[in-house]
Amino acid sequence: MKRLFRTQQLTPLILTTIVLGLLLGLHPATVLAKDKTPRVADQLLIQLNPLFAATVDDINATYGTTTLRQLTAVNDLYLLQTPPGADPKELAETMALDLRLLFAEPNYLSETPEAIGSSAWVWGGENEAPYGDQVAAKLLNLAPAHALSTGSGTIVAIVDTGVDLDHPALAAAITAGYDFVDGDNDPDDELNGDPSRGKVGGHGTHVAGIVHLVAPDARIMPLRVLGTNGQGDAFRVAEAVLFAVNNGANVINLSLGMASHSDTLKTAVRYATERGVVVVGAAGNLGNKEKQHPAATQCVLGVTAVNATRQKANFANYGSWVAYAAPGEAIYSTFPGGSYAWWSGTSMAAPFVAGQAALLRQLDQSINARDIALLIAHTSENLDTLNPDFAGNLGAGLPNITASLERLLSGDIPTSNRGIMSDQCVRQSS
Repeated sequence: MKRLFRTQQLTPLILTTIVLGLLLGLHPATVLAKDKTPRVADQLLIQLNPLFAATVDDINATYGTTTLRQLTAVNDLYLLQTPPGADPKELAETMALDLRLLFAEPNYLSETPEAIGSSAWVWGGENEAPYGDQVAAKLLNLAPAHALSTGSGTIVAIVDTGVDLDHPALAAAITAGYDFVDGDNDPDDELNGDPSRGKVGGHGTHVAGIVHLVAPDARIMPLRVLGTNGQGDAFRVAEAVLFAVNNGANVINLSLGMASHSDTLKTAVRYATERGVVVVGAAGNLGNKEKQHPAATQCVLGVTAVNATRQKANFANYGSWVAYAAPGEAIYSTFPGGSYAWWSGTSMAAPFVAGQAALLRQLDQSINARDIALLIAHTSENLDTLNPDFAGNLGAGLPNITASLERLLSGDIPTSNRGIMSDQCVRQSS
């Protein structure tokens, strides 16, 4: 079997398929770029090419793989177990040359940015006072917005470590979710993590509280994909995205990431945005221009973080792939056990935008994900002057929530893209 794991030693079947495809003007799946992203040791992901009649059983017969699961709602995308002793990345590189596949890739591990960057949370006890009256809300011009929209009738999916289902501030807003870690219907946030040691129990509850602050009448759909060490994998995240879409979510918040692009996540995100669902991602906490996915993935609205003076937070990633810059430093929000905590990170910036998207969706159920993205962009404050070293790398800038709602109510929906979201991300009318 080892000969199947080397790109220079291909079986006659694969060689025949490649040659035939080239004669027909087809091209092999994209070969993986070099990466250092951690991955599940014995798994990879594939999607069958509909132009060929191959089945997953055919693929397994060729490479010695075994089917573990199919990604429901997406045609012919599978999680496979690799043969004993095979390296998933090397095998994926070989399989990527097979024209029967659209792509083959390792099952990359994902994690909260706060597992590897920024500071740990600081417990605030049961003191609710700073929650509704914090600098972040003022920076975003939030208070006047609630006279126009509260997010009523919308659902925001929190794809994260789970949510404290009994938190007094959140319990009434919770709608049915799922725990993809344990495989059950109890996506509770298990607080046994220690951020000082890279563990982030409570992360999802904190993120959910930020969405609730912005959109107090939106329903929260908790989808647990990360363990208390803050880690999950691409397939699990993709499953959660599809679950959210198929169970009525209007917005999906992904405060998690990885350094490598994942075609699996790209496929899941595209499934969401084509159906009107806005997908928001955290830009990462490495403090550099390195892309973090899915925030940098096509059709995702990547959000970096600024501080109280509207300057880029020291820890926050930046780049031309960023869509917006929202508050992400010393954010006070809900925490497990009915308590509150301060936390910093781009994970805290993303849900401010997710909540804003829910407010916009309440006002108009007919606009698509791109319309919402552009409404936020065209009413944001450009931050280049305040951040000359990062000019052009903070997206459209700091969102103005009230201004975006007022523009939607005026009927003036922007058409200029500004590089925020391609029209390819939304389903085109025939």
